[in-house]
Amino acid sequence: MPNKEIVGYALSTNTQLIAEMAQSDYTTVILCFVVSDEAGNLSPSTELQAMFNAPDLISNLKKAGKRVLISIGGEVFTTAAWAALANNLDNTVQQLTKMVTDHGLDGVDIDWEDTGYTGYDATTFLVDLSKSLKTSLPEGQNFVTHAPQAPYFYGGAPGSYTQIYVDVAKNAGDTIDLYNIQYYNNPWYVGETAEEETGKVVGTELVDGQTFPSSVVGIASTGVPASKLIVGKPTTQANAGSGYLSDDDIASNLITPLLAKEPDFAGVMGWQYPTQYGSDTGTDEWAATMAKALGN
Repeated sequence: MPNKEIVGYALSTNTQLIAEMAQSDYTTVILCFVVSDEAGNLSPSTELQAMFNAPDLISNLKKAGKRVLISIGGEVFTTAAWAALANNLDNTVQQLTKMVTDHGLDGVDIDWEDTGYTGYDATTFLVDLSKSLKTSLPEGQNFVTHAPQAPYFYGGAPGSYTQIYVDVAKNAGDTIDLYNIQYYNNPWYVGETAEEETGKVVGTELVDGQTFPSSVVGIASTGVPASKLIVGKPTTQANAGSGYLSDDDIASNLITPLLAKEPDFAGVMGWQYPTQYGSDTGTDEWAATMAKALGN
């Protein structure tokens, strides 16, 4: 059985620190972030540019067997920027394709967090962007992932933000390879204790008599392959406002029951590799604990 994914987001200007991920148990490294102005012109963030400028950083990560992606979006991305990208999709895809090919990357992660979106149809944009990247990027460099927050998979009225990824998953099909689901910073949808998270994140325990819709088991029950679903957690308490669990709690309350119920689930994601923004220390121990719990 192949190893499960251990995805790590890298947001740092300390390129020597990010280079250390080559020796870690992380399987996929996502470099952050591609940003946009409100006319839809894409560029690397300060952190991403530093990583692009670092000699051999990306090639050494790949030599170590890591998949290396860039992520577009994040919580500071504006509605106007997303709307500009959506309203000129071909240009958006061309810019991302050039960035991937220029730097020898393996694909793109889409971190859409525009809950109050206006000026474009979010579901249509996310589906079309995924499909266009899958076909426009070169073979072997067209791995496409998304990083939805948990509420986006909860389900609800058409067009509501809680329905967005239910519809995206239904319509994008095989063009999305993994969903790095952010099970943090949304306490009602995530839970506030390890025991609550067994219900709201994993879905092996009922919540108010039913499987929680945005849990891994709940999402899989709608037809999304469990093999595409990643449990995203903060690697340290400093890396999220809420939703942090200790390594041992993740292993016992999330991974162990998931392995029993949905053994094909894809793995885990850690936000982020540095112990906090600006830190000179990585989270190799977190990844090692996850690898052991997953049976890698």
